[in-house]
Amino acid sequence: MNTVIQETADRPLPVTAGMAGENEVRAALYGVLAHFFLAAPSRELLQHTATAYGLVGGDGSTLAISWHALCNAARDADPERIREEFESIFVSPGRPAVSLYASTYMNTGYRGHVLADLRSDLALKGYARTTDSAEYEDHLSALCEVMRGMIAEVAMDTAAADAQREFFQRYLAPWFAAACDAIDHSEQANFYRSVARFANAFFTNESAFFELA
Repeated sequence: MNTVIQETADRPLPVTAGMAGENEVRAALYGVLAHFFLAAPSRELLQHTATAYGLVGGDGSTLAISWHALCNAARDADPERIREEFESIFVSPGRPAVSLYASTYMNTGYRGHVLADLRSDLALKGYARTTDSAEYEDHLSALCEVMRGMIAEVAMDTAAADAQREFFQRYLAPWFAAACDAIDHSEQANFYRSVARFANAFFTNESAFFELA
């Protein structure tokens, strides 16, 4: 049984895209986003990100430009200020400035609909929420972790590619743009504006990838 949220901060990133296959790069980027959205990044993760400039090629695409901007932001970042920023945007005893839960954006009824469907799908795929997790399964970091895990399964199961597409289109495609836009326009955002813009470009690229696959 795989856990929905796993620690990714200490996993080094491939230095250049040429040193890793497409799926390895995709998995690494999902892992970075999973951690950035789960908690304020550690100094180690910021250093890994700052030195992974070549992970996305410099082709002038929105994806490349936003990734390189995030790398530059990570290089110059103060972890303590980012922690304060993370808490001001995503953590609140009441309602946070920006929600990172799919059900906030997807529900037409009540939260339980999305969460119940997601939990059922995760169980069928062999995933479960970690016992010590404070986040529900529809949290953006958890969904990124599931995608990262499913990418790793492609080499072992040809049906995994179809499963990735279905999961992404059902649980990420409908709402990622709204969440990223909310972060981008948040008054509290500074470093996380770079994270949101890269996330938006990456998920948009994933949408195109699945449409062409």
